[in-house]
Amino acid sequence: MALRLSSGLRNFLNEGGSLKHAFAGGKLLLYSGAQPTLANDAVQGTLLCTYTASSGAHTVEVSAKGTLTLDTGASGSVDTFTVNSIEIMGSSTAFDTSLTQTAANIVTKVNDNPKNKLFKASSSGAVITLTAKPGLGTLPNGWVVAATYTTITGTAANMGSGGAAVAGVNQVNGLLFGDSAAGALVKLPTQTWSGVAGASGTAGWFRLVGSVVDAGSADSSEVFHRLDGNVATSGANLNLSSTTITSAATQTISTFTITEPAA
Repeated sequence: MALRLSSGLRNFLNEGGSLKHAFAGGKLLLYSGAQPTLANDAVQGTLLCTYTASSGAHTVEVSAKGTLTLDTGASGSVDTFTVNSIEIMGSSTAFDTSLTQTAANIVTKVNDNPKNKLFKASSSGAVITLTAKPGLGTLPNGWVVAATYTTITGTAANMGSGGAAVAGVNQVNGLLFGDSAAGALVKLPTQTWSGVAGASGTAGWFRLVGSVVDAGSADSSEVFHRLDGNVATSGANLNLSSTTITSAATQTISTFTITEPAA
């Protein structure tokens, strides 16, 4: 079976992300049984082993969030929208029909702005939520969210300031990749990818996941970065010295390479 990419991963790559950053700080999960049809599907089989950096306990990353709420106004515009003094909207956004529609228009501009490399915007009603992209962890905590307006009024909550403005948390013991050469991305050579098996069984497939929490359920919302592949002793997406996994035994992956096709 070929490698299978989740919709969330494909969207991330299409919008300027990379495989290296999609999985930085994540983990690799080894399962028994058959690989799911899609990487969007829920996991199946028995979880045999979780690979992290040197078998360390993995702390998932929490993405920092901040908000901007459009409070009042039936005309005018939101003129600037900044985080840490960086303009993320790109240009003024005029009032359009309602504050809810205006907020949605701002979200579109933020997400389509090529100069915005750090945040993903979403809206619910007149509330705009900014979510830091994976890998930033605690870095955005405290960054000032601000806007200027004509006629419209609004209220901002800084990144990680509490409530809906969630504080970022750094991942711990996540897997890392090294440099890409000739289209091949390899595991970080100085890092040991290993785990202590939690169950006994025959390995059939793996799922590489990103640094944020992913419970393994079906992902119809296209949120999660996932890469699924088959497992064997040779000729597979992940080759192990043996596919027989024994509970409590330490398992190690010595090499792991993702190759982008040239054509």
